[in-house]
Formats: sequence, C-alpha cells, structure tokens
Amino acid sequence: MPTIHREPRFTYDDLVDLVEGQLRVVELTAINAEIGGPGERLWLSEPGTGADVYRLWRKGKGTRTYWAVDQDRPWDALVWLREALAEVLERLTRPGSATRYALEEGREERDLAVLTELETVWLSGLSPMSEVFGPRGADLELTRVLLVPAQAELARATAVRSRMLREHFGTGPQAAQRVAATMGWEPAKAHRTLDAWDDYRRWVREGAAHARATVPVHRPAGDTGLPDVLAATLMTAACGSEPIVPDRPSPVALPDELAPWYVFSQYLGASIAVADEATYAPDADPRDYMHLVPVAMVLDLGWTVRDGLIVSLLPHNGFGVAYDEEAVRAGGGTPLGSADVPLLPGQGTDRAVPPPE
Repeated sequence: MPTIHREPRFTYDDLVDLVEGQLRVVELTAINAEIGGPGERLWLSEPGTGADVYRLWRKGKGTRTYWAVDQDRPWDALVWLREALAEVLERLTRPGSATRYALEEGREERDLAVLTELETVWLSGLSPMSEVFGPRGADLELTRVLLVPAQAELARATAVRSRMLREHFGTGPQAAQRVAATMGWEPAKAHRTLDAWDDYRRWVREGAAHARATVPVHRPAGDTGLPDVLAATLMTAACGSEPIVPDRPSPVALPDELAPWYVFSQYLGASIAVADEATYAPDADPRDYMHLVPVAMVLDLGWTVRDGLIVSLLPHNGFGVAYDEEAVRAGGGTPLGSADVPLLPGQGTDRAVPPPE
C-alpha cells in the first residue's frame, strides 16, 4: 500500500482529519474491530467517488515506528485483508464445526458484519465496470476474478478425491459399485467421482488448446535483449485486449531503445509497450504494470530502460492510464470515451468453468 501521509509532518489527529475532512469516506468499523490495533482506522471511499481503501496504522519496526495513512485500490487491498481476516473466513467456511461459535454467543453475527464490509470492498472494485458496462459487465468481471477461481479450486479438490478412491478401489467395471457400497453413495455419484480425475485433466487440456487458438499473443518488433518467452509475455500483457493492427509503421522515427517495443493499436495509434514506474516490480504480474502508451506521450514524459523494459511514470485517472487525446491523434489513433478503460471483461469465461463435481 503506498503511503500518502505520515508522521512527523502530521500528528495522529491531523491524519484522521486529512482523510475524514477532505475525502468522502465511510469507516469499516467491523473489520477495524477484528484486525485493527489501538488507534488504527480503515476507511473506504463512498460510492460514486472512486473506489479506494485508506488505512491509518502504525508502520515501521521496533522503536522506529510512525503513524501513516496508506491508500490502496480495493482489489489490491483484498489481498492483505483476506490474509488478516483468515480466522473469520475459516469460521465462515465451516460454521457448523467452529469452536469459537460454540463458545461465544453472537460471534457469527460479528463475523457476518465483517463479511458484509469485505463484500463492500469487492463491490467497490467492481463499481467502475458497473458504471461503464452496467450490471452485466460487473457480473462478468466478478465471475472472472471470484467465481471461476473458486469453481476451479473445487474441481481440483474433487479430482484429488477421485484419485484417492481410484487408488483404493481401482478403476475396473465394479469399482463404482464398491465405492457406492463403501461410502454410502448413489451409484451415479460414485461414477461421477471416479471419473472426476480424468474429467479435470481433459478440461485443462481442452482449455489450453482453446487458449492457443484464441488468445492473442504479441511479440516485440525487434530484439529486446530479454528471453523470447519473457519478452512476449510482457508485450502481450501491455496489449491486453487492444485491437492491434499488424505491419503499421510508426509515423515518427523512434529511438533505438523504443523501436522493439513499438506496436500500432486501432484506438491508441502508434504506441510503445511501457512499464509504469509507479507499479513496476520485477516480481509483479506484468498485467499490473505493462501498458500501451502513445508514442508522443512516451516522448513527452520521458523514459528509462530498466531490466530490459521501457519504464516511465504514467498519468492515471479513475480507470487506468490517462491518455492524452492529442498524442493519440498524432499517432493515427481514434480517441474514444471508452479508450481509457478495458474492453468488456469476462470474454471467454464460458470455457473457464471447470467440469462439475
């Protein structure tokens, strides 16, 4: 989480005022009560103001600690929120066997209040999609980032169960009958469970073949000095879902460092695949920091070469990189109101759902 305010410039009360006095926020009181230390606060932007999570907490180590306000995007915040709330989520996963619920009357209501606020953070992350594409776009994105991974994890667990039963009962003609008799299952369930190991692997192989046939892969126009697969991974992440026009040259001469990373986008025009300095880290997901940026913008902003990549500090708006319309026009692109936001999410997710149990 990037720090936006901290001691010693501001006192604790100053930091609270900076958030509550200058921003439209609501405090996440249930989550604060669960994971917050003394004086720590967690806020979320109110609907319609752009989704952000603000955290006032004690940072540093040992005696070198200080109060700081950090700002994070909702889905980035969910990574550390879910880790911090692991015990709550574990109880909600198995409420019927949770010792804490047996010991503490009303604990489940507090956990449900925490879950409600966690859901609010999720929905805040979806709000830009909902505003641009409506409920269908938000639902497709929720399916992509939440439901599909959960369904895939269930399919993997079912495949493990299938293998366990196969190793004990075999796979012969009578195996399903022995499973049904031993486990007390209906024969149909026994057959499905024994078949799940093969079904899951077939689903993965069919999905991989589908990806190779349908997912656009983009490679740099020249030698970047990086391994071929890594260079293609970075260029593909930068292009995302942008419609790429092949063999369309740049309207201006490019410096030698930029030339390998050049590509022409239907909407953005002549562009360079750039790593955003604000989010780039060698071990991060390239989809989080690689962007196509109009050539004129890159030349105006300036760049450095780091780890073989073109790195520049990019301007942002509520949806992502803020593209300069004049730079887009200068490169032969077509500025559109939707050019700064992703295309409709979730395309192809019908093939991303694993076989049922």
